[in-house]
Amino acid sequence: MRKITTAITATALAFSMFAALAVPAAAVTGYDSAYAGESAFVNITGGQTQNFQVFFANTGTTSWVKGTGTQVDLAACLEDKVTCNAQDASEATWNNGWLSAVRYASTSQTTTPPGSLGTFSYNITAPVGVAAGIYHFNGDVVLSSTGERIHPEGYFQDANTGVSAGAASITLLNPSTGTAAGGDTVTISGSGIVCNPSFPAVSFGGTNAVVTSCGSTALTVTSPAHATGSVTVTVTNPGAGPSNGLIFTYADTTTPKFNSFTASQSLVTVTFSEPVCHPAAGNTAPTDWQVQNVSAAAPLAVTSDGLPVCNAAKDNAVTSFILQLGSNLPNGAFTEVTLVNTTATRNANIIDQAGNTASAPQSRQATATAAETTAPTLISATGAVGSSTLTLTFSEPVKCSGGWTPNGNITLNDFNSTTTDPTVTGYGSDPCLGTSIGADTVFNVTVTPAFPADTTYQVQLLSGANQVEDAFGNDIVSPATVNFTTGAGDFSPPTLVDARMVNNVLSSDFVEPGDSFSLTFSEKMNGVVTGTINTQDQDGTTASIQCAAAGGPGANQATCSWNTAVTTLTVTLTGSLTIASPSPTAPGSGTTPGNQIPFNITAMTGVQDVAGNPPNILGSADRLVDFE
Repeated sequence: MRKITTAITATALAFSMFAALAVPAAAVTGYDSAYAGESAFVNITGGQTQNFQVFFANTGTTSWVKGTGTQVDLAACLEDKVTCNAQDASEATWNNGWLSAVRYASTSQTTTPPGSLGTFSYNITAPVGVAAGIYHFNGDVVLSSTGERIHPEGYFQDANTGVSAGAASITLLNPSTGTAAGGDTVTISGSGIVCNPSFPAVSFGGTNAVVTSCGSTALTVTSPAHATGSVTVTVTNPGAGPSNGLIFTYADTTTPKFNSFTASQSLVTVTFSEPVCHPAAGNTAPTDWQVQNVSAAAPLAVTSDGLPVCNAAKDNAVTSFILQLGSNLPNGAFTEVTLVNTTATRNANIIDQAGNTASAPQSRQATATAAETTAPTLISATGAVGSSTLTLTFSEPVKCSGGWTPNGNITLNDFNSTTTDPTVTGYGSDPCLGTSIGADTVFNVTVTPAFPADTTYQVQLLSGANQVEDAFGNDIVSPATVNFTTGAGDFSPPTLVDARMVNNVLSSDFVEPGDSFSLTFSEKMNGVVTGTINTQDQDGTTASIQCAAAGGPGANQATCSWNTAVTTLTVTLTGSLTIASPSPTAPGSGTTPGNQIPFNITAMTGVQDVAGNPPNILGSADRLVDFE
């Protein structure tokens, strides 16, 4: 048992149950005691000496005075914890300076008045050659003169001479989530938890928690700080390996903060401590903000803000965005910007990627500057081999307005008369926006045909007045020209890295409609859903499966579909697979009827990678379709 003032161990829990069920009231008139804690259980070897201490409170009305008739002792008890003033034979030879063979010690204090703690301290010495085991030293407080127990409590302490604790098993974390800052109280339930001679180590993703209480079926810990995300929690008993692991999730509960802003004329760029976005389209009300020229009587109207509406993953959140004012701030005006409202009336109007709401009000001050007059420039253009996307990067955020479109205004030229230059056909993802609010330094356009390998292009962008411009209305320098070179051609064939059965309807072979298998390739493929897949089972039976675009019910036909990444092809039979008669001499047949599982993929047609390379089936790491 340990001090209950700091923790509850397995033995303390045992004592608590015993006390609740079997502990009588004070047995000697004027005397009473209450267990108050003890030193740790010990590991010990033959010939070694260790010390035990235990504390009992004097809860009676008589002082405990050593050397008088009111002296109390810590008596030895048998394993039944009822028969005291007796010592089990297995521990009797451990006596090192005890009061007697059946009394460990009296109080260390000369006088222990009512309400005070009495300390009982005694040594044990393990016999040389002692067998490995756990030796129990049971005791209770008795009146020294008579041996009567003054309040039976069933106290004990243990000495371990070499028995290793087994691994604990844990079944539940409550709660299973907490804050990244740590400090959460977590109860870990399980079995086989060993609390002595020291508490188990509890790891949260490699960082140890503080154990605050311990029992054989439950631990209470204080979680350590950790980065957001999921970690594995394990419990490691003293001298044993770790338990199984359970998942604990550290959540981001940090409130996003409005850090700073810059102001120039009618534009205010606000910056947050982390990426934020509006939770829904209806939350973009500019009344969340108040912009005040401190020397003026009234705030300036905020006409719109450029904070994006959160997509499903919130990965479009931004740390800074623009507020559009209805009028200009004078150059040099001392300005205060206040976030005034993110209340539930608009469903938490500004949130971070974890859903935490920005608190309000928050105010910041800065001095407005003169409008920027530097024209934006086109810094670079890129296009990957086999891609139909041209990415343009500018020196600062730009907007596209005045009817400007990329078609015809962006051209590519490789200065080779024998090749066809890609033509820009429109916007891709991240288009150039038609407003300064939310303008970006990067936007994409689509081209046809896709980019070939090892080709250098000159990209030219044309723009008239008020068409491609920065947030302050500065037109881009036109024509804007940059060069880029596509990468080397991809001539490496893809391979199969995984082949496995998905569904088997009736038998151990692959022949019935509904039977299906999947093939995973080493890279992104062209997504074709037609073609032929040839197979051969282990006794030589061959078959040819036709991927039909319509998935018809004809013999040997199948539907072939790709996952989102276009790396895994799932083949599902829509008609029965035709197999030649099973004769060892018949062409294309083996010794066993049907296309037995497992079977090998031997060839494929129609399927290629995005660079046009057919797969290297025979050189693949896994082309055997089985139940993995």
